[in-house]
Amino acid sequence: MTVLNFKINKLSGERKEKNAKSLEVKANSTILSVKKGKDKRIGEYLHVNFRYDVEYTPGMGSIHLEGSLWYQHPKLDSVMSEVKDKVELKNEAIKEISNSVIQESIVEALDMSRKLQLPPPLQLPTVTVKPEKMKFSKAS
Repeated sequence: MTVLNFKINKLSGERKEKNAKSLEVKANSTILSVKKGKDKRIGEYLHVNFRYDVEYTPGMGSIHLEGSLWYQHPKLDSVMSEVKDKVELKNEAIKEISNSVIQESIVEALDMSRKLQLPPPLQLPTVTVKPEKMKFSKAS
């Protein structure tokens, strides 16, 4: 139940000089392929290749990341099975892998969006203050 060796192998982004009255940001992560591997230190693991895409519509720009990670589980065969040339993952493994891909990729996509002067790929937190006065301690 551990994600290790997270790597970004390919990174691309584009900003088009279009102005739009309304903008929609769509982010999507995809598991591209999975194969079983073995390491001397951690034992068996799943080598997962993934893609993370952010699209700014209508046609303002895009961000694309591709990478890989290792997924290790103490009972690896209980969360996956190999059927012919396919690997089937149970929900537990899909959830952990997908959460890791999204969490790590969104940090990279956020940095790229800033450099490309595109809106962030997620809603950033904001502070709301009641319209009344607030009292603070005076700094010395």
